[in-house]
Formats: sequence, structure tokens, C-alpha cells
Amino acid sequence: MEPIVLIHGYSAESAQKTAGAIESIYGWLPRSLAEIYGGKAVVEIDLGRYVSLEDGVTLDDISRALDRALTEDFPHLLRGRFHAVVHSTGALVLRNWIRRFSPKPSPIQNAVYLAGASFGSGWAHIGRGQLAKWARKVFQGGAERGVQVLEALELGSDETIDLHLHFLQAGCSMTSDYKVREFVIVGSQAHVDWFVVPIRYAKEDGSDGVVRVSASDLNYSYLSLCPTAEARRLSWAQALAQRDRHEARRGPRRAFYEIRRQSRPGIAGRPEVPLAIPYRCAHSGPDMGIMTGAKPRQQVLGLLRMALETRGGRSLERVAAFRQQTAQTYRDLLAEKPPPWWRKWIDEPRAQYDHHSQIIFRLRDQDGRPVTGFDIFFDSVKGPQDTSLPMRKLMEDKHVNGVSPNIITFYLRVGAFSKEAGDWVDRVPEVQGCYLEISALEPRTEEILYLPLRLEIGAKALQTWIQWDRTTIVDVELLRVPSPEIFRLVRAVD
Repeated sequence: MEPIVLIHGYSAESAQKTAGAIESIYGWLPRSLAEIYGGKAVVEIDLGRYVSLEDGVTLDDISRALDRALTEDFPHLLRGRFHAVVHSTGALVLRNWIRRFSPKPSPIQNAVYLAGASFGSGWAHIGRGQLAKWARKVFQGGAERGVQVLEALELGSDETIDLHLHFLQAGCSMTSDYKVREFVIVGSQAHVDWFVVPIRYAKEDGSDGVVRVSASDLNYSYLSLCPTAEARRLSWAQALAQRDRHEARRGPRRAFYEIRRQSRPGIAGRPEVPLAIPYRCAHSGPDMGIMTGAKPRQQVLGLLRMALETRGGRSLERVAAFRQQTAQTYRDLLAEKPPPWWRKWIDEPRAQYDHHSQIIFRLRDQDGRPVTGFDIFFDSVKGPQDTSLPMRKLMEDKHVNGVSPNIITFYLRVGAFSKEAGDWVDRVPEVQGCYLEISALEPRTEEILYLPLRLEIGAKALQTWIQWDRTTIVDVELLRVPSPEIFRLVRAVD
């Protein structure tokens, strides 16, 4: 068995640097792995400790420090191959290290993300606030929160989007070029003790109380929407007319935008990443924590073994095996009697496992500048008498990124438990397609306008791009049009 490196999440660092103190961060995980593999071969288990609570420390700093530790202290890991098991924010640290420092192929063989915060956490925005600063000072003996790490962790982080899009570039495929096999294990049940906290992210359905399943899943889709060639030739008067029609919601509104680039698992040679949702598994805690909890321990260990022991071309087998584990979780939910506490807090305990999807919109103009004064709407494709489900009925939450206000994240309940059906029902087909409408303005001048976007998304396309437990990133290039008054040429008078 190759060496295994463990990497923890945000704020989990020990105040002491002794081996025992660092090992305590990881709960039962180090000793359990040693027990599993120790009888077969001498396995090296290395424990990472990094600083995330200093305000001046960035994600790049942590990844650079990881590279230095590997290069100077554990060079044998770089000369061979090793496995990585990471928790929460550790997913960003590891993926960023691969992007910034790893050779191709990478020395990492299998990377297993336990509740990896790949697309952030709602808690990160709260953690950056003044209240969190004072709580840290009073209860943890420090005044800093690791602001720059939290910025990378916030939902819709510009930094995180670019990190993941790196692996969609030619020559940068995680599987084909870096030769790293990735696995995601994440719970979907917040602990009942957190329900009293007056913050939605502590008890959000489709989440482990900290990280959403859809924010952990690396099977993300990507769409790039850009102006058509015809749109770029529009005069100021023509663009102004289109904007007025859009605002008045009357007259013909042309589709001046098109899909320029797209990517999703299963097309263009991009493989699916195995995802498993263990039963009764939360983000942390001695009872249900994914890395420290007693209840999900055996299931999580079984999944870890499958991932760590993957060799050769067995990734497709692992996708199926992880799906089977998730299916078993949902069967267990249907068979279990609701616990006695559930009526106090929630209407239907199985709703905690409802399937959700995230859509992240990032708006920039043709020069790459952020567009912040925008509106996004999803309109029905048919008329007002249509009986299809409005897209807004799926919306559970929306979050404008605090650092990059040109990025907004929508959270949708796309697979809901039905008492009548006795199962989880896909709600996306009920929408039967929609129009995506985006408009924006430049508040500091009337001499600039943005050409509104109106794009029809048919029922089949909607089901393709909005899927259970996954994130869709949509990069939108809005056409910025200057008026003739910005610059004029006149003929000189003879």
C-alpha cells in the first residue's frame, strides 16, 4: 500500500504541534487506516497541519506551504506515488496544490474528499462577519478568522471557480494528464443539535450542516454564454431598442447570445467522479461526523477502502459501487421510523436528504470586467395559463458573493421526497423548460448599456444541465455597448 497523507479542513488546526495533538484532529481515521492496512504491509500515514485562521494567509499560501513540506521534509512522496484523504477545505488546498505545483502525472494516485468544500460553504460568508470575529476572540482566544481563506470558501468564489475550470483546459485533465483518480464522500444530514442555531446553513436540507452535497460533488457542469456575431454588429440605436423591449417585456426579443463552450461529465472524454452519500452522516462531531463520528464510521471506512484500493481502469466500477452505497442510504431512510425529535424541528425528516442543485452565474463584459448591477429571471416558456411548475418554485436560497458581487449562487430543491409516492421525485421535468433572462446597467452613466440576454432552455436541456446533487457554473459575457457620444469623428471644416 502506498503512503496516505491526511489533510484537515478550515480552523481544525491544533494549537500544539506535537504528533499526538495533530493526530487528535483526525479522530479515528489515522488509527483505523493503520489497523486496516497494517497487517498487510507497512503503510505510512502522514498527518497534515496547516494554518487557516490568520487573516493574511491565502489558499495559495497554504498550497505553497504544502509543496515546501513535501519537497523539504517528505521528498520520497514526490518520488513515488501516494494517496490523499482530505476533509472539507482540504479539498481546495489539495486541488490548488495540483494546479500550482504538481508535475504531470501527479504523484497523487487516489484523492478522497470527505465532505470536500469544493464549491464553498454558506458558513464562510458568516465567518467573515464582525460577530464571528468577536466569537473567535472570546471563545477561541484569537481575533483573526482567516479572512482570505474564508473568501475562497464563500459560495460563488471567483478564485474557486477558476481553480476548478483549470482542470477543464486542454492538457490539464485531472484523469488524463495529472493521472489522479478522485472520489467524493459527503453526508446529507445535519445534526439535530445544530437545529437550534438561527442560521439556515446549520440545518439546510441537502447538506451535512456545513457543506452542501451539490457543493461537494466534483461532477460539475460548465456553460459559457457569449454574444453572437450579429449582436456585436448592433448599432447603439438597435441595442437601445432591444433593451427597451426587454424592460417593457413587449415586442420581439431576439436571442443575441449563444452557448460558446460547454462541459459536463460523460461528454468529450470527461469521466464521472464517484460520489457516495453515507447514512446518518454530518460534517463533524463525535456522533455523526464524517471523520470522527461513530454512526457512519463503518460505511465511511468501507468507501475509503474502495477508493484507496482502486487501481488501473476500475474507476467506472467505483462509480457504480458508490452509487449503490448512496442507494442503500436512501433505502435505509425509507425503512427507518422517524426519530422522536423530528416533529419539533421539521415537517418531514427525509427532506434532509432531498436532492439539490446549485447554479452559479458569473457575469462579466467582453473585456472581462465584472458586471455587478444585474437582474436574473427564469420565465415560463409558455403563457400565463400554462400548468408547468415555475422555476422559482425550486429556489431555496440565493447568495451574492461578498467579494465578487458579479457572482450569484442559486440553490434549488430538484428532487423532493413525496409521501404519496414514498420516494424522491424529480421536480425538474415539471418545469417543462424556461427562458433565462439577464439584464444589467451601468449606474454611473447613461452612455453605456448592456445588451440584455434572453435564452430559451427547453425541457430536455434543463434536465441535462440541472441535475441532482451537482453544481452548474454559467459564465456570462454581457455585451457592453457605448453610445455615439463616447467618441465622435467629424470632418474638419475647410
